[in-house]
Amino acid sequence: MNREYLDHLKSRYVNASNENEREEVRQAIRQACDQNPKKVADITIEQLKDTIERIDGVLIRQQMEEVLSFVSLAYIAKTYFRKSRQWLYQRVNGLSVNGKPARFTPAELDTLNIALKEMGQKLASTHIIA
Repeated sequence: MNREYLDHLKSRYVNASNENEREEVRQAIRQACDQNPKKVADITIEQLKDTIERIDGVLIRQQMEEVLSFVSLAYIAKTYFRKSRQWLYQRVNGLSVNGKPARFTPAELDTLNIALKEMGQKLASTHIIA
């Protein structure tokens, strides 16, 4: 038993088209648990952590959805992080970098929030006079 096997069972369960298929998967999981419960538990914890990381990436993207069409990620990356647009894009979208989802550190999230706030203040205070 390994991670790939349990990932396969998880995928089969999620994509099952009827209750009989789900029950087959449940039985396979029960059998795996009977053979090596600690291994199944450890792998399940890994799967949950991976899922949480993917959710975090999705949540950041969703929170920024309304402003992404008019906010320059290149400007934010260069000005506030001194990084490339790709670096910021990877984190906003939770893309894989070296096999792991790219994530913001808490300090980087603070920097992103400061950037968005400052840009919003600049926009709000800009007034064109004819």
